[in-house]
Amino acid sequence: MQKINIRGIQMILSSLLFIGSFTVSAYSSSPDENVAKLDFFHTFSGDLSATIANANEQNKFGVMLFFSTQHCRFCHRMKTTVFNQPSVQTYFKTNFQLIELDIESDQMIINGQQQRVSRMDFAKSHRVRLTPTIAFLDHQGELAYRQVGMIADPQEFIWLGEYVLSGQTSKQSFASFKMNKRKRPTQ
Repeated sequence: MQKINIRGIQMILSSLLFIGSFTVSAYSSSPDENVAKLDFFHTFSGDLSATIANANEQNKFGVMLFFSTQHCRFCHRMKTTVFNQPSVQTYFKTNFQLIELDIESDQMIINGQQQRVSRMDFAKSHRVRLTPTIAFLDHQGELAYRQVGMIADPQEFIWLGEYVLSGQTSKQSFASFKMNKRKRPTQ
């Protein structure tokens, strides 16, 4: 039988503990620490007309409505990979009032016609059938553009805002707008 070298085992255990302490500290910080904070949506009073008036007072284009559900994984992905980006937050907060509406909620809001409706009925009136759906309302509360489905790229989401702001919604599709943006070198 071989003799056990106690000193050797102590050295190995000490080394493993030393290495393990670095591993623990590397993974002990919050996973959200390195992700920009989600500070995207404005506080919604429940009155869409007041929100539109607020956008007008601040010389913004209008309102961006983000129709979502609590269990929508694509909505969650947009919140954690697009809406949390500083460039997206700056661009959209400068140009739009940003409201999130849960399409499954019975909570009442006042729509643009000063009627009390549930968020669910309001979503239906905007033909929202899938989430995420993003609706842009102009300074008069009229629908300027509706985007159905997730946009995973922050730059592409900024292009969506530019597409709406520039009035291109009546001139070309968003797909054509994006294609033209990709062809042009960034300045």
